[in-house]
Amino acid sequence: MIPAFVLKIVLFAAALVFVVVLVRSFFGRSNRAKTRDPRVRLPRSVAIAAAVLLVLAVVASLLGFGSGDMRDPVPFRIASAVLLVVGLLVLLAYRNRYVLPGADAVVFRTIFGAERSIRYRDIVSHRTIDRRGRRMLVVRSSDGTTLRVHTSAPGMSGLVAAAAASSATAVRAPD
Repeated sequence: MIPAFVLKIVLFAAALVFVVVLVRSFFGRSNRAKTRDPRVRLPRSVAIAAAVLLVLAVVASLLGFGSGDMRDPVPFRIASAVLLVVGLLVLLAYRNRYVLPGADAVVFRTIFGAERSIRYRDIVSHRTIDRRGRRMLVVRSSDGTTLRVHTSAPGMSGLVAAAAASSATAVRAPD
C-alpha cells in the first residue's frame, strides 16, 4: 500500500498541474491583434461549470483518498470519479462545440470533435422548438446531418432564412 502522506502529495501535485494547464489553456492564448473569431461557441458559463465540477472532484478525491481518519471513504472516492468524468465531459463540450455560419453553408463541430457541414440548398426539413423560453431551430440535411441551434445566436439569420426558404420552395404533393 502507498502511505497516505505520499498519496496526498501525489494528488496535490496532480491537482496543481491540472489547474495550471486549465488556466493556461483558457487565458494564455489571448491575442488582441487577431480579428474576432466568427464561430458561435457555448457560453462561458459552461466552462465555469466545468471548472467547478473539476474542483469539486479534486476536493472529493483529497477527502476520499487522502484522509486516513474517515470511517468510510468509498462514497467520496465514487463521487470524485463521477465528478471528474462529468467535469471532463462538460469541458470537452465547451472546447469542441462551435457553429460557423457562412454565405452558402453552416459548418459546425459536435461535442466529440466531428466537423460537419450543411449547405443551405441541402436542407430537407426543419422545425422550431421552444426550450425554456428560447427558440431553437432543428435542421436536417439530405445526407441526414442534424443541427440544433438557438435562433437568437449571432449570425444565425442566414440559416433561419435558408430553412424558411427551403420550406417555401418545397414541392407539395397534390391532395
